[in-house]
Amino acid sequence: MEKKLLFIEAQRLFRRQKHGMDVVALEVLQRLKNVHTSYDISVLVKADEDACLQDNNGFTVKPLRPAFYPFWEQWILPKFTEKHPNALLHCTGNTAPLWSKTPLLVTIHDLIFLEQNYLSKYTGSLYQRFGNIYRSIVVPKIAKRARHIITVSEFQRQLIIKKLKIDPAKISVVHNGADERFFEPAGYEKMVSVSEKYGLDDSPYIFFLANTEPRKNTDGVLKAFALFCKQFPKYHHKLVIKGLSEEQLDQKISACGAAAYAHRIKRVGYIDYEDLPVLYQGAAMLWFPSFAEGFGLPIVEAMAGGTPVITSNVSVMPEIAGEAALYVDPYKPEEMVAQTVALLTDDALRNSLVEKGRARAANFTWGSAVKSLLGIYEKMVGQTVNVRTLI
Repeated sequence: MEKKLLFIEAQRLFRRQKHGMDVVALEVLQRLKNVHTSYDISVLVKADEDACLQDNNGFTVKPLRPAFYPFWEQWILPKFTEKHPNALLHCTGNTAPLWSKTPLLVTIHDLIFLEQNYLSKYTGSLYQRFGNIYRSIVVPKIAKRARHIITVSEFQRQLIIKKLKIDPAKISVVHNGADERFFEPAGYEKMVSVSEKYGLDDSPYIFFLANTEPRKNTDGVLKAFALFCKQFPKYHHKLVIKGLSEEQLDQKISACGAAAYAHRIKRVGYIDYEDLPVLYQGAAMLWFPSFAEGFGLPIVEAMAGGTPVITSNVSVMPEIAGEAALYVDPYKPEEMVAQTVALLTDDALRNSLVEKGRARAANFTWGSAVKSLLGIYEKMVGQTVNVRTLI
């Protein structure tokens, strides 16, 4: 009998600047390549400049010709997989081919793009708006077509069941995790070199990972920081922000009434992944007051390194952070200020959160994620033995 083949789609894996789902896919695949399976695995990517994953025994990486991502996904990808009738396709980034004959397993990280405000012409960049519309068309259809669905939290599983009318038995939760490096204390020399690399001085700082999506609550963070600086001048913390251009940040600082404290707001742009644990550990705390998330990986990454977290009391955040974080209403910047001051003045509270955070983060590892994923693969690959009769 021909050996079964599992295709794993990770279209954007080879792009130089990786975000969100790209990082998740890379973390999983780096571990999966060293696992012996009864089937072959072939990772399908769009050819690009950063060949960050290599072949291993029974594990191959196949770059397909680059193209605009809907065309790549809806034409190039299925045309390639359909040449292999004894295969299963796992699409890892929310969307998948609509008409492929290859049996499908899909990871739906979240349904945030279905919220009405995310379909607005005023939400995010043009690229993000297009992506939200594309996902809103594709995901409901492929959720019904897929043999099985993976999502990253119980919160999102319940949303998929409710909003897409999917049988609960068809959906499995595989939590994201934190790389081992996030748990390892960064040495003094590493802290100094990374701080110099990103232009940070010796000032204490609050860390915030932003982007142009409104759900990240960048406006709320800037308003909270301005309020913190104004009400508590004895503290000299800076706000270190990742993920915005200088022009975007300047516009938001002005619009949020934070111009008087712009000198205390430091933009670091894109952060190399190997430097991220160090920047977490160097921070006094992580602010993560998002309105909505699929998982909220920065919560776990910060906790792993002993950095206290202040996050939202909505969406998936309480599921991931448990009792190891301080919570705020993301619509109330004054709550961010109050919880920040609590962390800065109450050593017992801070020490408790550090201890609880490390323990909480230990529940979310990539090793556990891969183990869960392999269990799903074994069941799904078993269903593809007579794949021709199922089409």
